[in-house]
Amino acid sequence: MKTILESFAEYFSNATFEQLPPEVVQKTKLLIVDYLGVSIAGLKMDFPRMTIDYLQSLEGVGQATLMGSTRKVPAIHAALGNGVAGHALDMDDGFRYGGVHAGVAVIPAALALAESLKLDGKQLILSIVCGYEIVNRIAKAMNPSHLGRGFHTTGTLGVLGAAAACGVLAKLNASQMASALGMSALQGAGLLEILNDGAMVKPLHPGKAAMAGILSIELAKRGAKGPLTALEGEKGMFKAMADSVNTDGLLDGLGSDFFIMGQYIKFHAACRHIHPAIDGLLDIMRKENLSYQEIDALNITTYPVAISFCGTSTAPETAEAAKFSLASSCAMAAFYGDAGEERYSVETVQNQDIQQLATRVTSSANARWADAYPRERGADIELRTTSGKKFLTQVPLSKGEPENPASDEDFIRKFTQNTLAQPESLRHQILEMSLALDSHEVSGLTALLGKLQGN
Repeated sequence: MKTILESFAEYFSNATFEQLPPEVVQKTKLLIVDYLGVSIAGLKMDFPRMTIDYLQSLEGVGQATLMGSTRKVPAIHAALGNGVAGHALDMDDGFRYGGVHAGVAVIPAALALAESLKLDGKQLILSIVCGYEIVNRIAKAMNPSHLGRGFHTTGTLGVLGAAAACGVLAKLNASQMASALGMSALQGAGLLEILNDGAMVKPLHPGKAAMAGILSIELAKRGAKGPLTALEGEKGMFKAMADSVNTDGLLDGLGSDFFIMGQYIKFHAACRHIHPAIDGLLDIMRKENLSYQEIDALNITTYPVAISFCGTSTAPETAEAAKFSLASSCAMAAFYGDAGEERYSVETVQNQDIQQLATRVTSSANARWADAYPRERGADIELRTTSGKKFLTQVPLSKGEPENPASDEDFIRKFTQNTLAQPESLRHQILEMSLALDSHEVSGLTALLGKLQGN
């Protein structure tokens, strides 16, 4: 009987681009656009710049483009740096049934390896679809228990997607692919303690996951044998990292029911668990023509995971920590009218008006939202004004979920907003090539990324 990793490996080693439905290809290209946009915007943040500075100081073969760098670096280093940049804003795509951000581990690994192997866009797209497939399916099986134990799924399981994508690009056979997946599982890591302290370095989780994907396939190509029971074994991930795992239907529809189609994108640069509250708050303020000065109190009722992640901090000290503060992010959104990437700054965190408004934001969980999670990840928003008026709204699912979808134009608008600091002609070329990637070589896209202003 095949192990779980062997079953995935058999599919990945035989998958072809021609098997992908047109809607899957289109969604994948849009997610590449989204990843590139948030990565380019993330380059201005401190931790990506620290990471790039270090990676540039190393010697190595110039194989792949490191965004924000002056020269090419080894593919494994590009995967690390570009993974860090992609998660710095906390604006990357995700999958609510798994509590995971597959793209920010999968895409930087695949992009770096595809460039180094001189592959085309079709091969890159196929590899990314495969990477999302294993991450989302395993994350759905392990969560919410895995998250409840304190693990950051993007780091712990992102390794599997990065290895799968890179294995497809490297054309590993089923045996090599299974070994690479097993080796990647050994490297999965990510602790949610960063929600309490050290939020700045949270992007290490997907960056290291992307790096592990390349390392795993390179070792598998050379004959290394990874543990095939790394998931369900007696001392494997399932038993070591979760109290409850549901593998019912884990492999159902593999190759026909593509989990990448369940991916959401973000329109606020904060933890996803805050988004329904921001959506509801801004909706009330726009409809009632309210200013932030008119808010006397704001009460958010949501699901327990949202409170666990984001409901404890009302006075974050850093921009990164503010992304995980429901109170601070709502106050910021009310003050500015949005919670875009440029809002999360030291100046905003220190803004006295925002700080005072945050003290008037309360949050709690109830059974209604607890029972609905993760089918719905929503919130009830109650806003009371200084004149005594009370407004209520409910947001079951944030904008960007498949059931509340982002249009192609929404993806493009977000990319444009995130790349405004770049020359218009360059960002237009990056966008156009990404949207037509199945007709181009990967080197054409990475050549443009190497021209980013500041490189």
